[in-house]
Amino acid sequence: MNRYDAVIVGGGHNGLVTAAYLGRAGLRVALLESRPGLGGPCGGYEFLPGRSLSFTNSPGSLNPAVVAELELARHGLRFVRVDPTVVHRFEEGCFVGWRDPARVDAQLDSFAPGEAVRYRALIDGLERLGARLQVRLDRPPPETHLLKKRLSDAADLRLFEQVFDGGLTALLDHHLRSDRAKALLMLLALNAQLVPPTTPGTAVGLMMRPFALAAAAGAGTDAAERLALRGSTGLPVGSMSAIVDALAGACRQHGVDLRTGTPAARVLHGPDGVRGVVTPTGEEFTAPRVISTVNPHHLFRDLLDEEVMGPGVRDTVLTTPMRGSAFKVVLEVDSLPPYAGLPRDTDPEAVRACQFRFGSSPRSIEQAITAALDGRCGDELLLWGLTPTLTSPGLTPGPTHLISVNAWHAPYRPHDGPWDAVRTERFGRRCVEQLGLLMPGLADRIVAHRFMNPVEMERELGLVGSNITHGDMLPAALFGARPHPALAAYRTPLPGFYVGGSGTWPGGYVTGTPGRNAATAVLRDLAHEQRPHT
Repeated sequence: MNRYDAVIVGGGHNGLVTAAYLGRAGLRVALLESRPGLGGPCGGYEFLPGRSLSFTNSPGSLNPAVVAELELARHGLRFVRVDPTVVHRFEEGCFVGWRDPARVDAQLDSFAPGEAVRYRALIDGLERLGARLQVRLDRPPPETHLLKKRLSDAADLRLFEQVFDGGLTALLDHHLRSDRAKALLMLLALNAQLVPPTTPGTAVGLMMRPFALAAAAGAGTDAAERLALRGSTGLPVGSMSAIVDALAGACRQHGVDLRTGTPAARVLHGPDGVRGVVTPTGEEFTAPRVISTVNPHHLFRDLLDEEVMGPGVRDTVLTTPMRGSAFKVVLEVDSLPPYAGLPRDTDPEAVRACQFRFGSSPRSIEQAITAALDGRCGDELLLWGLTPTLTSPGLTPGPTHLISVNAWHAPYRPHDGPWDAVRTERFGRRCVEQLGLLMPGLADRIVAHRFMNPVEMERELGLVGSNITHGDMLPAALFGARPHPALAAYRTPLPGFYVGGSGTWPGGYVTGTPGRNAATAVLRDLAHEQRPHT
């Protein structure tokens, strides 16, 4: 009964993207998701009774092609384009990320005379490097060792070496003067990565937007859209889970069989290649094409025979670090406190609707990461947060608001013992205390809260090691090495078997690009198979 043209393992946003594209192409598709709901970290989750949000807070670089090609607006996806896009808290006062470049430049120059020019020169250099490397996010990636051979200009080569061979700290120290300007870019580049910024290759996180801009060079993007600190096209109405709801709607429109609460136990294969998937209950879903969008560790450890991909592939994938540190804080408050430390010309209501961040200096960011690696909590917590009820009314039934915060970096294995209710509550209260530096009086306004430690996040979402990006976003684990050179083009040595989640190029975050790329590989192979041979 369960016969399909394609079966997709994993119902996160990339799995849904792949399913929608294949269904749109006329294939009979089944998607298997082990959890009760779709979307993974991007899907809705009831943190508090009757209060559902996604774990993720910002759509980041959601691929505009996915939105347009799958007609997600027809399925209810709408965005609110906030301005400013971010407020970053410093002891000296907040930086506000306006869409107006002049207002951003004025703040940068207040950090250090001439900092705006230096900042723009660095961003321009990174964008030029992105264009000349000719790396496309929407195509199979080149091998990392081949990238440098694409450059001939001496300035490009120097910058390449700083970005790919040096550390993020050294790059920022070379180009900028103020710790605050460095911290803005450092937090952006590292995001959830549990890797100290002195580590070689940590600056590559600044290249993803230049790669995307290079691919869309003819699209007429305006100056505000080219800011490295800009937000996305907006915040989705209904929280991030609205993206998942729209993708699910697109899947259903195209006849995709969405199966939640249906984990995959093994990928089935025979002499001619893949032949489907079997669940723990023995139910089989047969298909000549199977696409995995789950974490590569889970795939190779639990779902595939040891030698099915050939010698060495499994061992290489399973020895790739899965260093994570995600801690979730959701607060329901009876009213919103004013922000402290805003510039004089700032509309306080506009600022409260955008994302907020904590990471006051390169030193404090490095200290927070090294402390987490040692199983401890740093003096300053690295926080990214949002008040989604300001752009998505109706997330609570009454006048209360929800504040959603992702804390980096909580130790996955605390040095003084495993996570328990006491340690979880203590760390969560530390988060609330630090949030109070931006929102004075916050603690007195809380009517309900939910704290989730890294181990809970791993268990609930299947995030191996609580790593939200399915592996480090460093050069050695990106491009043609993600998750292994034999799998980098989304195809695998097992005929009919494909990979396409955050563990593939171009990596984690909510882009939908890996899922789109995997679907493209499947459809191209199918077209080749159907082409008459002469």
